[in-house]
Parts: sequence; C-alpha cells; structure tokens
Amino acid sequence: MFYQIIKLLLKPLFNIFYVVRVEGLDNLPEENGYIVCGNHARVIDPILIGVNMPKKIHFMAKNELFKNKLVAFVLKGLGAFPVKRGEADLKSIKTSLKLLQNQQNIGIFPEGTRNTTGELKAEPGIAMLAIKSKRPIVPVAIKTDYNLFHRTDIVIGKAINLSEHFDTKLKNEDYKDISLEIMKKIKKL
Repeated sequence: MFYQIIKLLLKPLFNIFYVVRVEGLDNLPEENGYIVCGNHARVIDPILIGVNMPKKIHFMAKNELFKNKLVAFVLKGLGAFPVKRGEADLKSIKTSLKLLQNQQNIGIFPEGTRNTTGELKAEPGIAMLAIKSKRPIVPVAIKTDYNLFHRTDIVIGKAINLSEHFDTKLKNEDYKDISLEIMKKIKKL
C-alpha cells in the first residue's frame, strides 16, 4: 500500500519535471519474477524506472542509505533492500533469490554504482543472479541529460534469457563477461 501511494504521488511529478516517455512496456514478461537491469548515472534512476513500471520493483540500494532510520524505513516500505558494494554480499544475494523465487521483481544497476563517464562496466552479480534463479533480465536504458523539463526516454528492451548457462559451472570472470554483454545491450537501447 505504501509503495502504491508513493508511486501515485511521484509518477506525475517526475514525469512532468523530466518529460518522461516510456517505450517497450510490451517487452515486459507477463509473469512476475524478472530482473530489471538498467544504466545508472544519477540518484533518481531507481525512481524514474520504478514509477514507470506497471509492477513493483524491489531495488537493491547501497547499504549506507539504510544507516539513517527514517530513510531506511522509507526504502524498506518501497521494497528496497541493502547491498554492500564492492564485495560478495551473501545476504543481498539470498534476498534477491528469495524475492525472485516468490515471483517478485527486482531491480539492479550492474555497474555497482553511479556511472557518470559512460564507460562500459559491470559487476558479475546480475549474470549470477539471473543464472542461479533461472529468471529473465529486462534491460532498461535511461536516456536523458537530467535537466528539468528536458525529455527523458526510458527504453525497455526485450527480455534476456541466459538459459544456455543454467546448468554450467561458471567462474567469477565468466559472470563478469556475461554482465558486460548485458550492459552492451542496454547501451544499444
């Protein structure tokens, strides 16, 4: 309920101030339990994506945001969960897998942090989660200069299925390479 109220309040504000246009909603899988994966340049990216998706997205958010009790309360109410960046955070991996198993959608920014340079980079986590959970990845590109009243395009690509890797033994470098390929597809959007 909290999620729906916040979404109802924020969607018109963000879509007016950032002149949001969404394309590719028909690319979203019919069944829940998918991973939304986008490029990340500004702090508002999860909001831009979240309010414009028809179904709830549980975003991974950096652990530091949960240190403030009020911010933590709001983030948890919105379905976000903490991730420790720069390390293999088993708790966030378990949370992600449990959400996916329970037909919930999660949101991840594979770059691991905001990327303001446009340099192509990705952490191995997105590929690992998609393969371990056997769930599709929905690539999303945010194209904007983030200036108020300038056009913002949110482009949703066709779901990526990594089934060719489901029952194979992969190393961390393999996951990283697959994640980079995913980021290349997002960049092409």
